[in-house]
Amino acid sequence: MGYSARLQSLAVALNVVMIIAVLSATGLPLTLPGIAGIVLTIGMAVDLNVLIYERIREEVRHGRSVREAIQYGFSRASPPSSMPT
Repeated sequence: MGYSARLQSLAVALNVVMIIAVLSATGLPLTLPGIAGIVLTIGMAVDLNVLIYERIREEVRHGRSVREAIQYGFSRASPPSSMPT
């Protein structure tokens, strides 16, 4: 597993830990809809990571440098992630 994949996995895990920490700190119970929300959050994070990775690969295939590909990959992948489905 590459460095970026480890970093993405760590970010998703930290996201879940922070959600559970906020729930614990506020004393809110973890209900079935709450669990579904956490699973949805994980799914959206993984989906966005895959989308960004594919955009970066596409930009490299079109002849951009790795640095430019990363910049364009993030800028082109971000708008669809914020749009409702």
